[in-house]
Amino acid sequence: MSTAKTKTNGSTNKTAEAVFTAGQENMEFAFKETIEAVMKSNAIFVQGVQDINTVIFGLAQAALEDSVAATKTIMGCKTPKDLIEVQADLAKTSYAKAMEDSRKISDMSVKVAEEFSKPIAKQVNATVEKFTKPIAA
Repeated sequence: MSTAKTKTNGSTNKTAEAVFTAGQENMEFAFKETIEAVMKSNAIFVQGVQDINTVIFGLAQAALEDSVAATKTIMGCKTPKDLIEVQADLAKTSYAKAMEDSRKISDMSVKVAEEFSKPIAKQVNATVEKFTKPIAA
């Protein structure tokens, strides 16, 4: 009787060890894949921030050029009425440009956030699927 019990315990131990080893290998694989996903997301984020900064710099440069042109236009006004009309037009144009630029930066930011989260979300889904598959079976 004790021999049968020892054989059962031995096979149970081997099974438990195999399950543990498989679980450990899955964890190592998941960890490696998660690190790769984080690195990929980081690269996407950095590139996105660089692109946004490039656009912001371009917008600032354009705003400076617009200010110089506006100053020249204002200096060319002959009457107070001309000055008021020019300032009103400049205010409308500046407001419309600010809204357009703001929308552009906002859209770029949303796109970066969406692209940034894709590798991590994909890896999380893959990891959850990998670890729940044995449970479901």
